[in-house]
Amino acid sequence: MTRRRPRVVLVHYTAPSILGGVEAVMGAHATALSQAGADVTIVAGRGRAPKGVRLARIPEVDSRNESVLRDFRSLAQGERTKAHDTLVERLVRKLRPIVAKADRVVVHNVMTMHKDLALTEALVRLARDHPGVVIAWTHDLAWSDPQYANERHPGDPWGLIARAHPGIRYVAVSDERADQLASLAGLRRDAVAVVPNGVDIAAALGMSSAGARMAERLDLYRADPLLVLPARLTRRKRIEAALAATAALRGRGRDAMLVVTGPPGPHNAANARYLSELKSMAEGIEGVHLLYALGMKAPYRVIADLYALSDALVLPSQSEGFGIPLLEAALHRLPVVCSDLPTLRALAGDAATYVPPDASGEVIADAIERTLGQPGPRFRSRVRAMAWSRVLAERVVPLVLEGTA
Repeated sequence: MTRRRPRVVLVHYTAPSILGGVEAVMGAHATALSQAGADVTIVAGRGRAPKGVRLARIPEVDSRNESVLRDFRSLAQGERTKAHDTLVERLVRKLRPIVAKADRVVVHNVMTMHKDLALTEALVRLARDHPGVVIAWTHDLAWSDPQYANERHPGDPWGLIARAHPGIRYVAVSDERADQLASLAGLRRDAVAVVPNGVDIAAALGMSSAGARMAERLDLYRADPLLVLPARLTRRKRIEAALAATAALRGRGRDAMLVVTGPPGPHNAANARYLSELKSMAEGIEGVHLLYALGMKAPYRVIADLYALSDALVLPSQSEGFGIPLLEAALHRLPVVCSDLPTLRALAGDAATYVPPDASGEVIADAIERTLGQPGPRFRSRVRAMAWSRVLAERVVPLVLEGTA
């Protein structure tokens, strides 16, 4: 027997094709839930849904719908009209069959914002009839925002966005929003789950599709720090020292990863033996990726992606004729930890952190930690942990689909 796909409905005033922060987040959620096997529908008044996601367009869900705007103007003056009640009934009638079929209804911002209080009121009523189905995903709170003070009035429907409602689960996008929501709505703080928004790292860094696929395959967004060594596998490059430094960092509790991009040098038969030694060593160190040994090609475009993504260039060479990676790293504003060689000093001056050409892994690890010990590099590692792929897979999808199987 084929198992039924969970039915998930996402609700917001407008759909993801409309430019806006909440719309973009909802679009990311919708796509991830669909890819996770859910049957996803977006309910909105305007816009288009992402590929693979259905759109149920209800005009009165749109905060810019004329009937909604008339109601907003009346409510802003403190007047609840018969037209408001009619609007609520119309929304209940249109939403009821959608909610009745859903395993989850994830409502973005509508339960804490006053842009369409008829929609809020309709959803409160439907949530009461379907306890445990509705999740209020909270980005903003009108009741806590001074700019909306003149539009808030005692009683309902204004008070609907200032308290918690039976049958609804609450989620906030940050600790601050969760604190505000709990205080405002009379919820226990631990009753409000915090699920942050994510960032499309590949898009933000302008990574190629090949580089983005590699980052996902190797789970590089989880690295702290992420180190890159763009060199051929020859003994004078002392790749083993970089591997030992990665092992030392992991031994200190860091989720260090190292990506070595090059193949064996083509002009020395002994390099095949060196590759074998490095592979054996890498097998005992989590987080070390020798791309050649993994059968992965690293054209220059992918190496540029690694420069953009990484925290530091590590170059523990015994000798260097020039040092092109230092120039490339500088263009990407990438910190450099390298051997103290005259050639490299001539290029980098005081812009690099130097270690002896025979430095041990522990010494190199010390240098890496000194180099990356400033707030900026630490923040960069935290941002990688907020890659959409991780946030969606580890936080959003499990929370929304919990208990729907």
